Amino acid sequence: MILGKSALLRKIDPELMKPMRAMSNEKVGVIIYSRADCRGNCKEKLEKLGVQVKYNLPLIDGYAFDVPYNQLMDLASLRDVKYIASDISVKTLMHIASRTVGTDKISNLGLTGKGIGIAFIDTGIYPHPDFLSPKNRIVAFKDFVKGKELPYDDNGHGTFVAGVAAGNGYSSRGKYRGIAPEANIIALKSMDREGGGSASDILAAMQWIADHQKEYNIRVLSLSLGTEVKRISSNDPLVRGVEALWEKGITVVVAAGNSGPKSGTITSPGISSKVITVGALDDKRTPSIDDDTIAKFSSRGPVGRMHKPDVVAPGVDIVSVKSDVEYEAGARIRPMATSYTTMSGTSMATPIVGGAAVLMLEKHPDWKPDQIKEALLKNATSIVKDPDAEGRGLINLEKCLK
Repeated sequence: MILGKSALLRKIDPELMKPMRAMSNEKVGVIIYSRADCRGNCKEKLEKLGVQVKYNLPLIDGYAFDVPYNQLMDLASLRDVKYIASDISVKTLMHIASRTVGTDKISNLGLTGKGIGIAFIDTGIYPHPDFLSPKNRIVAFKDFVKGKELPYDDNGHGTFVAGVAAGNGYSSRGKYRGIAPEANIIALKSMDREGGGSASDILAAMQWIADHQKEYNIRVLSLSLGTEVKRISSNDPLVRGVEALWEKGITVVVAAGNSGPKSGTITSPGISSKVITVGALDDKRTPSIDDDTIAKFSSRGPVGRMHKPDVVAPGVDIVSVKSDVEYEAGARIRPMATSYTTMSGTSMATPIVGGAAVLMLEKHPDWKPDQIKEALLKNATSIVKDPDAEGRGLINLEKCLK
């Protein structure tokens, strides 16, 4: 069946339409969704159009590549192409950064996350003593930006969030210890030195996680990144990716974004109904929740008719591991003046919840992502009685584990 022009246009992301009308031969990054049964044949058809596939993404039955605008209609005319999405730009969600989630009350339970893998798709990871001593817990590193084989972080964001979730405080004698200090770390660098990246690089990292899930016992993915949502669509590539991993048994924790306090500002993939979307709490650096508020910068819902974020965690003036951003992968590690730094943002709140999920899985190894999410929501404490600012409220790890 030959599709008419209007039918072909419905297969193309509206974000691509304006430049396409100019019939420009300028190339644009796209992610296509193919029919699930076409697989290798689809790739062959793409190559006949002169397309050089950047990433094969069976996780979402997709392919990522660059194509001239004036070939988008030809691409849409292929029967096996279901939809053409824009390869949107993504950024780390760092804003300007104690914990009140009950971690100080669970030490007697002996839960540390040992043996459980938590993955981070971010700017990389610096080989900091809090990850390497007394045992190297960076069990896997993959670089989708420069292709380097050994861990490094030329931005610092990825190192920081990994420290919040899984640093062991070695350099501070335990003072700045993360939530799951013996968890194994899987660091996937898809964001560059400026903290930017593309949806295709993020999806390639998600595909890598799916391919190596059992090898590294990856049970949790922490995503402190996002992209502005102009419209909610089932064709959002990042949402498709995180939901596919969720269905594979990986608990995905995502930052809500830093575009608050305006409503309707949750970033993708935090708009997914499946994943755990995390907003930022300002705990005023006191152990009591009586003076706590939702951080002004924390993005608010709703997402359509759905309340988001799901929960909140401390995200203001958080202390964690610092990266030597000038460090070259594989070089001799230089002594730094300080091993820690302070940051704020939903980026910092997200790995707190990611680390909490690791501890919950250590206690309940057979739990699925839906059970982890249910426990977090059920035991959360409302702070401001506004579900579009806090979801169910502040997570309470002590209640979740006891």
